[in-house]
Amino acid sequence: MAIAVYLCGSILCAFAQSMPQLVAFRVLQGLGGGGLLALSQATIADIAPGPERGRYQGYLAGMFAIAAVAGPVLGGYLSWYISWRAIFWFTVPIAVSAFLISRRALALLPVPGQRRPIDYAGALLLGIGLAAILIALTRIGQGHGWTASSTLGLVGTGALALFGCALRERVAPEPMLPPELFVNRRVLLCCVLYVLVFFLLVGHSVLLPIWMQALGGAGANDVALRMLPLTLGVPAGAYASGRLVLRLERCRPIIVAGALLAIAGSILLALVAIDSLFATAFVMLVLGFGMGLTMPASIVELQAAVAPRQVGIATAVGALFRTLGGAIGIAILTSMLFARVRSTMGIVPGEPIGPLHEVAAETLSSGFELAFVVGIVVAVLALGVSLAMPSRLLRYATADDGDGD
Repeated sequence: MAIAVYLCGSILCAFAQSMPQLVAFRVLQGLGGGGLLALSQATIADIAPGPERGRYQGYLAGMFAIAAVAGPVLGGYLSWYISWRAIFWFTVPIAVSAFLISRRALALLPVPGQRRPIDYAGALLLGIGLAAILIALTRIGQGHGWTASSTLGLVGTGALALFGCALRERVAPEPMLPPELFVNRRVLLCCVLYVLVFFLLVGHSVLLPIWMQALGGAGANDVALRMLPLTLGVPAGAYASGRLVLRLERCRPIIVAGALLAIAGSILLALVAIDSLFATAFVMLVLGFGMGLTMPASIVELQAAVAPRQVGIATAVGALFRTLGGAIGIAILTSMLFARVRSTMGIVPGEPIGPLHEVAAETLSSGFELAFVVGIVVAVLALGVSLAMPSRLLRYATADDGDGD
């Protein structure tokens, strides 16, 4: 069902005739993609023996990371050389193939007969709250002030909607975000880690191409090649993480190592010269490998922290926080970049900056330095969360267990 919804959304996006239509169809596409992300990981937890989860989650995390990093670059290629509609048509044969393969494979699994109610009210409040806050962050990057009435209105609306969502989840018969999950320390730490890691991964996958084009003079084809170390580093780290989880049966040391590498990569990224291709490639490889190390280990840690009946919802919550972290990363890093450029150039909030290639290199450098410093801070926070995780052998809960600690 999730793949079918995503496929329908992609086709409708390709036929969109206006921006409101495109936004609406993208929402539909996102519903399918979000469901697919959570269900694929929950399925692995159902069919893979405990210690084997890390191995398969490593494959899945690696593919997701490749898509997250390479997707924007490939999308730029398709838009530049063909049309923006080609981005959506490109996904159609992939979705059809995935549908046919998964349909045949999943037909072998038992299907539970129990149907559960869907928390539509909680989902609506959560969507409104997150969307309002993310739009506010994006508008700041577009030149609207932090204290502008529109920004404060959006933040206030988002906060009220999220508060309403929290109240709703306390009384919903089948809450979308079960409150007991967030009492579980391991689950809470994993969710915070997801936000921080995907803040770095997705945020840098958007920020770095801008950096290479604005300061390095790279074209679309050059950007694709220069991003290759990051594109390869993340799945390499994810694969290594999956193998290490299988061997060590511990997640914390792997996550801590990944966070340390992410800090090193973030610091070096702020120091490396844009025209030093080999140094830049090495830094992105270190950064990508570090983020890749954290992914499968954190997924396995999350799934091991709950009873089997909660693996699906816990995985979905983790997917929500990963997506949220990526969206916040893009919004904050680009907002910091353009806000610093506006401030340095003395541009009044709301006025356009103009083409970036016409902005002085010193001004742009100042903006990118600020964004990279924010990345360093986020990486340090990820290390702090990693160190706070319990260090123990993985214990995969059985149906008679409780919900973790």
